[in-house]
Amino acid sequence: MSSSSNIVHLRQSYQIKVALSHIKPPVWRRLIVDSRISLDVLHDVLQISMGWTNSHMHQFIDREGVIYGQSYDDEFMPSLGSQTIEESAVLLNEVLKKEKDWLKYEYDFGDGWEHKITLEKILPHKKNQFPIACIKGKRACPPEDCGGPWGYAHMLEQLAAPEDDEEHAELLEWLGDDFEPESFDLEETNEILQEIFDGALFNAKAGLENELQRIESDHELFVEAPGLAGFDEMRSDLASATNDLLNDPDVPSELKQLVGGMQEVVEVVNYMDDMIEQSVAAFEKIRHISKDKKIVTIAEEMLKVLDVD
Repeated sequence: MSSSSNIVHLRQSYQIKVALSHIKPPVWRRLIVDSRISLDVLHDVLQISMGWTNSHMHQFIDREGVIYGQSYDDEFMPSLGSQTIEESAVLLNEVLKKEKDWLKYEYDFGDGWEHKITLEKILPHKKNQFPIACIKGKRACPPEDCGGPWGYAHMLEQLAAPEDDEEHAELLEWLGDDFEPESFDLEETNEILQEIFDGALFNAKAGLENELQRIESDHELFVEAPGLAGFDEMRSDLASATNDLLNDPDVPSELKQLVGGMQEVVEVVNYMDDMIEQSVAAFEKIRHISKDKKIVTIAEEMLKVLDVD
């Protein structure tokens, strides 16, 4: 299968920079993330990479002022406002679509920590690449409940040149011995990210629907990409059958992983020579272990596209 300059990368990686607002000297992290992670997953990534403890409420706000937040089952916790969209239903590539797009992340509404998330680069996903990684960062995360940007600035002043010995002593006792404002441990951060997200399947259901719509909406991509003819007719059945499988609690997790891999089918079929054998094996397995005739038919059609007898 020959390579092409018109390769459509369905699976992309985002290089994003996350910077705390109203803080000097700056505190920031540079991350590589799968473009299809949902915003609730991004929240977890930000908590770990920045160094927060996930002890307070949060929300995302896009450039249009749309708010994405978390729902709560506890009757004593506030419910989503009428203008707030459930964050778990939104993928990162739905709110950050091109380089230089940005998104705000607010954490701890009392202290008012505001982060600006900027999409710096859109990169093709590399084979065997871990989907979440921190590649650089500067300075430690402020301590929780220190009073927001103003309180943190005052705290740094007290640490550098204490004006009140009693206040300085109380501050050191509260902080403990391990807080160093200039310190950021990149290696430890990535160890935690890998422990949490290793093997994670990121929103396969939403991702499949998203990527198919993207291809169909771009006439140039749909016409020029070889092998896509006929995929349009299969789209509805493929999405519906995949949704049924992913939502069925009786379906083994191994099968859900395979079905999740069908998001990559267009890229695999048309552009990735080194993954053809893996794709064939996956669809063969789906065809033999699935009891759903629709899924079997889809798997057989995919094998035909791959020219497998």
